[in-house]
Amino acid sequence: MEITDVKIFKARKRGAVLAYANVILDRKFIIRGITLLETENRGRFISMPARLLRNEGKRSYRDMCHPLNSEVREELTNAIFAAYDEFIENSENEE
Repeated sequence: MEITDVKIFKARKRGAVLAYANVILDRKFIIRGITLLETENRGRFISMPARLLRNEGKRSYRDMCHPLNSEVREELTNAIFAAYDEFIENSENEE
């Protein structure tokens, strides 16, 4: 799997949310709506697109797509935050 493109989108400042990302894999498959987050406890991490489930009155979320192992998650996380850091650096240079 090759990460062929990462697009970062600015988020309105809402708690831990830093930005959103779309990722293209192998120039053939896109994942839209990945959330970039940062908290004191976990540091920086990504959250995959999810949908709300209602089961017997209980609400929970299930990822619509996700990496199948920790190596792929780490590769995806590193690529997304590298693009985010570049996005932030370019934004600061434009001001």
